[in-house]
Amino acid sequence: MSPGSFHASVEATEEIRISVIIPTLNENAVIQQCLKALSSNRLSKTAFEVIVVDNGSTDATVETVRQFQALHSLKVISLKRVHISALRNRGAAEARGKILAFLDADCLALADWLTNALRLFEDHGEGIIGCHYQIPDDATWVGRVWCQNRLTERVGNVSYVPSGDLLIDRELFFQVGGFDESLQTNEDFEFCQRVIAAGFTVKSYQELRVVHLGTPRTLLGFYKKQRWHGTHVFAVFLRDPRKRKNLRPVLLSVYTLGCLAGLISGVLWGIVSSRWGIPTVFVAMLVLPIMAIAVWRSASLRKWSDVLPLTLLYLVFGLARANCLLKYKTWTTA
Repeated sequence: MSPGSFHASVEATEEIRISVIIPTLNENAVIQQCLKALSSNRLSKTAFEVIVVDNGSTDATVETVRQFQALHSLKVISLKRVHISALRNRGAAEARGKILAFLDADCLALADWLTNALRLFEDHGEGIIGCHYQIPDDATWVGRVWCQNRLTERVGNVSYVPSGDLLIDRELFFQVGGFDESLQTNEDFEFCQRVIAAGFTVKSYQELRVVHLGTPRTLLGFYKKQRWHGTHVFAVFLRDPRKRKNLRPVLLSVYTLGCLAGLISGVLWGIVSSRWGIPTVFVAMLVLPIMAIAVWRSASLRKWSDVLPLTLLYLVFGLARANCLLKYKTWTTA
């Protein structure tokens, strides 16, 4: 065991079946709620273990985690200055369970999360299972509109599930090579795509939903979240463009960036010439296709009141991902 690690003195009375792996970095504000929710899980406490892999937190995260050692078979591993994918891989290497359950520190697992996972693996022998996040009850319009419109078709076979709610057989995890430690973000999508390429399924089940406390509450928070998530989206796409991984977000990034470049150029021309036709065209090119998508998505859910909020969210999403494209070289050399 590495320095800074410890193991709870819980005497196991049955075989560990599931290892819950939680990466952390300065998560003191939420980790207590995460571990408290796990302690209320219906699966026997001796049938699962919790492995917290900390990335050098400077707050009280590790001390808070240690308070739960009486409730869980619990291990804390300390690393520093690595990507979150490396934290998850290290947790998997330490795991004793046949099933690896990756959970983020700002996610609350419902009481039947682990029992449902065992049932689904036994009934279907899945590759990867999980679910896209459920928003908290006090979510603002930002989280409500965005998640409602994105989750409607994400049931059954999907291209990926987020790594904050992802479960996989331990042998399969190592068979496909684990998470790519060179990726700072988008590692969940890239990992799921490798599992699919290996001939296994990735499925989303509502029974495995977890509540995501990190759901953005403001437009600025949404922009920052999408800018972060988009960090390595382009890098994954460029590895093999023929497979078209991340094609849609990459195309949106390129299109938004082109429209912004045209708009800025048009404004400069308008200042010089007092002719504003060019910037007007680029504003229309930027907004109208996004609004058309928002209308189509809102119509499919019969939520016409969401058209304008969803248009705004799509626009902010495109701006955030265009920013990622501009910073691509910076991200890849960091």
